[in-house]
Amino acid sequence: MNISEYEIKFIQDKVEKSYLHACNLDINCIKPGNVSIHTSHFDTTAEDFVSSYTATSKIIASPKMSLGERIENSVIATKKSVKTNTNLGIILLCSLFSQSLSLKKDIKLTEAIRDVVLNCKKKDLSKICNAITIANPGGLGVHEQFDVRSDIKIALFELMQISSEYDQISRQYSLFFADILNFIIPNLHKSLTMISDVKLAISYTFLKILAKYPDSHISRKYGAKIAKKTSNEAYDLIKILDGDTRHESWGNYLMSLDEHFKMARVNPGATADLLVVSMMIYDYYIGLADQ
Repeated sequence: MNISEYEIKFIQDKVEKSYLHACNLDINCIKPGNVSIHTSHFDTTAEDFVSSYTATSKIIASPKMSLGERIENSVIATKKSVKTNTNLGIILLCSLFSQSLSLKKDIKLTEAIRDVVLNCKKKDLSKICNAITIANPGGLGVHEQFDVRSDIKIALFELMQISSEYDQISRQYSLFFADILNFIIPNLHKSLTMISDVKLAISYTFLKILAKYPDSHISRKYGAKIAKKTSNEAYDLIKILDGDTRHESWGNYLMSLDEHFKMARVNPGATADLLVVSMMIYDYYIGLADQ
């Protein structure tokens, strides 16, 4: 069944709202090691993230773009707004979700995501590779066999399979969002159900993701050992929080780990990207309370 013009406009508005809501919650919550309204990085502030998601919201939600156009245009718009790579992972993940909603409405989300990835045209893959080159994330654009700065001869799915070995965003493309849909969103729902404070529930979900999946941004920068150590520290904090169900002191615990990570310049950026798209999907289908 094809989607009507009315439904297209409804989906567009809903996608933009969910994207903005997820990105806003992202910077308003304490995610140890990441930029928030509470603490910045030495080269990035919360205002940079606000500028980034403001500049990209209508592109992400547009019903008239292909996947490659959506990603490339979002990265270009970000570059015009901020000087650093604030949101490549968010753009890649949220664009794929948005693109999947533009397909026929009588198929499941997982099937739609699979369809978009497997049927990505070469010209769209070129635009995606150009977007990654423009954003220039640490380590993502370099591979011994396939480099996004060269003429890629393989399909998007195969490229993402190869890069999934060292990048969590690529892993979600190659698994058709399996980790997001089967682990992160269920944990987000559970946290929101058990924890009355929305921001603390999101912070707790962030720790759950980091504890289970060592952050690829950290592993590319410092190696697998440091990434695993960071995950272990997240797990240790989860155990402390689980023993303090009153929640009044959770902010202090979270800020303490945040300070520790920032002093070591450890930034679980990929973990934050996974959380953003998970919140966006959750808000789109179920709804996230305002902060």
